[in-house]
Amino acid sequence: MLNEPVIEVATKDVHTITPETPISKAIGIMDKNNFHNLIVLDDENNINMVIMHDLLLATSLDEKISSLMFKPHCINQNTPFMDAVCEVLSSGQRAAPLVDDEGKLVGIITDHDIMKRVATSELLEDVKVNKLMSKSPITIDYNESIGKARSLMRKYDISRLVILDKDAEPTGMITEEDILYKIYKPKKKMTVGDMAGDKVPRMAQPVSIIMNSPLISCNVDDSVTDAAKLMEHHDIRGIPVLKNGTLRGMITRLDIMKYLQSLRKESVVEVELHGDFDEYMKELTERMLVTEVQKIAKYSKHLHWIKVVVKKEHDKGGVPNYTVKAYVKTPKKLYFAKGKQATLKRIGVEGEDIQLISEKQRWDFIEVLKDALESVKKQIESDKEKTNPKHKEKVILEE
Repeated sequence: MLNEPVIEVATKDVHTITPETPISKAIGIMDKNNFHNLIVLDDENNINMVIMHDLLLATSLDEKISSLMFKPHCINQNTPFMDAVCEVLSSGQRAAPLVDDEGKLVGIITDHDIMKRVATSELLEDVKVNKLMSKSPITIDYNESIGKARSLMRKYDISRLVILDKDAEPTGMITEEDILYKIYKPKKKMTVGDMAGDKVPRMAQPVSIIMNSPLISCNVDDSVTDAAKLMEHHDIRGIPVLKNGTLRGMITRLDIMKYLQSLRKESVVEVELHGDFDEYMKELTERMLVTEVQKIAKYSKHLHWIKVVVKKEHDKGGVPNYTVKAYVKTPKKLYFAKGKQATLKRIGVEGEDIQLISEKQRWDFIEVLKDALESVKKQIESDKEKTNPKHKEKVILEE
């Protein structure tokens, strides 16, 4: 369920640079390794970071990286993956350095690493991209300038634009990387119309000369897992969503990360334990509830809270008599079930005679609690069946 330690998903071989590194060299390192982020370590191993988006703000390629670096939010290497995704988003970053308990750099978790993990998860196989996509993606005509593309990216704080052909159909994509690597990086300025003797400034050239084409896209009916696989395979941060060749939206790594964050928030269930619990019983209960809550959540995606009440009623022949009550609150209903301890009977057999030798109560709290929660699960499952259109149709036919 995407809860392994984040270090198991992260990139452990981290490429670092120093604050004195020229921006031109940083761009070259990013281009060669297909990085979007770089860790910057000073002489005292203090951790800083620089991102591709900020490199577009540079006034000179000879400028030192120290002018654009910042102190990032770092994440402990043992943080569960889903929690790490939430931390990355809350920090406003798209990547975060990973540190050990002493604050030493041990890796980096990036949006690429996250997509690689999501692409193998069954959790998002049934979620369609049209649920997460932006429905009004920003576009640019194929003959518009690269300068205008950069301005649109800055204005809307995005990293890519869909390029439309003369018939207003999607034909390609332009990204921050394209501008940085194909326009900023080359020492010789790119021009068009050389044969005719014309000279056109780099940023005034049409986006069509550096666009990525053919367009890598997905369909509105594809799953989020399908989209994540495309992003991971092509190492791209967003893809347009089409329906019958017409642009319908855009889904990005950020959209998927935000959805994971929402799942993480929804998965938090308040559990109250009431009654006389010894420490051992409480530990068993907490461990067992993790499994049982996951089972119940399959039938009700939103659980508000669960309350377990254990009551010692009275003694029968010196044996304590307990009852377990389980309450489960969903957005639509409060479910309740009660479990009692089992009766253990000893039967004697002598020849053909069978007789009851003794009878006593057997206290197995975990089994009783499981039975109570299983009853709740069946109630929720039954209610879900009743709201199923196929069930309603069957009832009408029977009537």
